Amino acid sequence: MKYYSFFILLAMLACNQQNKQDSKAEPSMKVVNDTINTERTSVNSSPVASYSEKVKDPLNDWKFAVDVYETKSTFDFLVKMKYKELEAEDSITIPNFGIEPKVEIRKGDKEQSCIIGFLDKNKEFKSYKLVQITNKQLKISTLRHYARTRYKVK
Repeated sequence: MKYYSFFILLAMLACNQQNKQDSKAEPSMKVVNDTINTERTSVNSSPVASYSEKVKDPLNDWKFAVDVYETKSTFDFLVKMKYKELEAEDSITIPNFGIEPKVEIRKGDKEQSCIIGFLDKNKEFKSYKLVQITNKQLKISTLRHYARTRYKVK
């Protein structure tokens, strides 16, 4: 009976020690998003980035166009696309690099295509989404995924 009581007491002490250690442990990964305000004080109604290309059609004045607009959230943007008479919308989220996000649209490799991206801290263009016309249909696809995290080494 002595050994049984001793074993139970030892187990209770070990469990108590484990709980104390767990409560002191900090998460090993923490997302940093506190250097720029996440909400805009004023939203610009004009596009922050635009791209337009005339669609070859002898009878109509159509275009392929992409415009990016600010939203209330600093790192979220609204993408408005147009091809002939078709209009569509999508959204993009830019990672917080500790600077105000700067969205750009650059011409794609093919005709009637463009790449939506952003500038990082070193002012290098980071491609993000591809908007293109494929088989006379408007397509948007993600080229790369981005995130910013900070790791704590123990």
